[in-house]
Amino acid sequence: MVATSFPISVSKDSPFGLYNIPFGVFSTLPGIGHGPRPRAGVAIGDLVIELHVLADYGVFGASPQTSNSWGEIFLEPVLNSFAALPAEDRKRARSTIIENLSKVDSLLFTTAELNEKAFVAAKDVQMHLPMKITDYTDSFSSLIHAQNVSPSMHPLGLELPRAFTEYPMGYNGRISSIRPSGTNVVRPSGFYLNDGDNRPTFQPTKQLDFEIELGALISKPIPFGTTVDAKTAADHIFGYVLHNDWSARDIQKYEMPPLGPLHSKGFITTISPWVVTVDALDSSKTGPPTSNGTNIHPSLVADEINHGVYDIEFTATVKRGVNASVEIVRSNYASSYWSMPQQVAYQSSAGHGINTGDLVASGTISSPAPEVKEGLGTYGCLLEALAQKHVLPEVGGKPMSWIKDGDEFTIEGWFKTEDGSRAGFGGLTSLVLPARPSWP
Repeated sequence: MVATSFPISVSKDSPFGLYNIPFGVFSTLPGIGHGPRPRAGVAIGDLVIELHVLADYGVFGASPQTSNSWGEIFLEPVLNSFAALPAEDRKRARSTIIENLSKVDSLLFTTAELNEKAFVAAKDVQMHLPMKITDYTDSFSSLIHAQNVSPSMHPLGLELPRAFTEYPMGYNGRISSIRPSGTNVVRPSGFYLNDGDNRPTFQPTKQLDFEIELGALISKPIPFGTTVDAKTAADHIFGYVLHNDWSARDIQKYEMPPLGPLHSKGFITTISPWVVTVDALDSSKTGPPTSNGTNIHPSLVADEINHGVYDIEFTATVKRGVNASVEIVRSNYASSYWSMPQQVAYQSSAGHGINTGDLVASGTISSPAPEVKEGLGTYGCLLEALAQKHVLPEVGGKPMSWIKDGDEFTIEGWFKTEDGSRAGFGGLTSLVLPARPSWP
C-alpha cells in the first residue's frame, strides 16, 4: 500500500488522468491489501485505488439501489454487479472518486489510515478480465474498412453484402477465448490450401493479423422477449474497452464461405482490462454515425446527441526482437458507419435478450486510405494495408507484413476528457508465440 499526498502527480503521458477514472478488476501479491483476491479498482496515474476501502470508510455515503453495500460490490471478482446498478449510482460513484481526489480536505487525504490503505502502485497489480463475459458478438460497422479491404474480398469468397447499409451486421463469437491484455497469443493452426495444393493441410497460419476494435460492455440487461431502439440502447452500455479480434487470414479464406469464421477468429480475442465509462467519453462525442443520414429503419436511427460515436484515436505498434517499437497504423472511431447503440438495438430486435456482461464489439475500425501508399497507414488491420498495396513502416529491417512469432503487438486508444486533457484506455498488448507442435 502507498501513502499518497495531495495533489496526486499524473504524468501528461499517462492515460489515466483525473477525469478518466476507468474501472477494472485487479489482484496483488499476498500482504498487499486483499492479496491474490480479485477485486474492483480504478486507475489514476501510476496508482490503483482499492474501492472497497473507500466504501469501508464511508466515502460513497448511502448504499446503492441494491441489497448489497458498496463494499460488498467492490469486493466481487468481476464488475457485473456494479455495471448492473442504475446509471445514476455508477455516475455518483465515479464523481465521488473524482471529488475526493480533487480536494485536499477530502476524507481520502485527511484520514491517514484510509490514505495508507486506499492506494496501490500500478506496477504491483495483476489485472484480470473486468467482467464475467456472458455473451459475445463481433460486428461489421466500418464502411471505410469494407472499402479499403474490397480488393481482398474476392480471395475470401466475399462481396460487400447489400445488408451492410441496411442494418449492423455481426456474428456470435466464443466467450471462452476472450482474454485480458498481457495474454500470450499462440499462433493458431487450421486447414487451408498452399499454392499448388489440391487438398488442404492442417498447419500453422502464415497470415496472422490483428483488428483494431472497440468493445462495449452491457450494463442494464434487456430481458428475453423485449427490444430497444437505438435512441435508448445507449442506456444499456456500461463502458468501453479496446478489443483485438485476432485473425488468421489464410484459414479464414478457406473456411469462411458459406457460414462465416470459426477457427480463423475463435482462437483468441484480447481486450484491455480497464473499462472507460460512457461518462468519461462524453466530451469526445462527434457527429452521429454516418448511417443516420441514410434511409434506415426508424428503430436504428441513433440519438443526435447520445449516439455513441466518439473521437477516439487508435494506434498499433509492433516490437520485434531487440528493435524499438514501431507504429504501423493509426485510425479513428469518428468515421464509424454504425455505432454501438445501433448495434445493441439491432441485436435486441431478435428478442433473445442481452445480459449484463455481454460484450459487443465494433468490428475493424478504419480511416480513409491515404493517397500516398507508403509509411504510416490509416487501416484497422494488415489485410487492408496489403489489399491497398500500402508499404507500411519497416519493422526489423523490412516493411511490416503479417505478424511473426516473437512480435509484441500493442493497440492504444486516446480521447479527450471534460477538462481538455488527453486520456486513454491503457495498452492492449500480447506477445505472439509459435504454434503448438501437434494436434492433438
